[in-house]
Amino acid sequence: MTVIDKASPLPYYEQLAELLRHDIISKRAQGEIYQLSSEHELAEQHGLSRATVRHALDELEHDGWIYRQKGVGSFAPVRRFEQDLTQLVSTTEDMRQRGWSLLTRVLSLQPLPAATHVARALELSSGAPVYELCRLRLVDDVPISVQTAYLPAALCPRLEENDLAASLYRLLESRYGLRLWSGRETLCARGATEREARLLDIPEGTPVMYAERITYAATGVAVEYLEAVWRGDRYDFKVTLTRPG
Repeated sequence: MTVIDKASPLPYYEQLAELLRHDIISKRAQGEIYQLSSEHELAEQHGLSRATVRHALDELEHDGWIYRQKGVGSFAPVRRFEQDLTQLVSTTEDMRQRGWSLLTRVLSLQPLPAATHVARALELSSGAPVYELCRLRLVDDVPISVQTAYLPAALCPRLEENDLAASLYRLLESRYGLRLWSGRETLCARGATEREARLLDIPEGTPVMYAERITYAATGVAVEYLEAVWRGDRYDFKVTLTRPG
């Protein structure tokens, strides 16, 4: 739908709301707050009454698509993404559950001897063979995270033969028989490095969230050590808290 269909049984305000949703989605990909046309301009553009336009904007505001500033106009905020830290899910699984379109670009995959900190995290001897997998994650064509995963080569031989743009967790479980059970994650805020800034399309030094995660199989074996950088202006982490006792 690109214009209001006067013959459609769908109310005009619902048609306009749908048109504006599509417009907002396309503008969000540019990564900036988007100001909608004024009520008067929208009424003129679509041949509708101001009351109908206001009804459509009310619906968008109620559903969280826009917010209004009195005397200024209606705005669509930059889309933010969130991750529930109480669940052990991969980025691919999390985005799929939310119905969002995730694109993964594999930047590199290489076998190498584990550095000291990687070996410590994976409970391996220093220099043990691991795979280093670097990937860039994008939603709505906007880069949101750079992720580097280290996996013991003994647990996932010939990893390079697989589709590494798909869910890594699903691959580990389905092909390598590793039942993923738990994880330990540490978060901190810091500035983006030159490489991270270039990949995430942000200025160097921009605040980002840095996460380290160790994922364990049901047997207690560490199967992945992940270093991830998330855009601070696009991603939120959510934790549900309860009082003890």
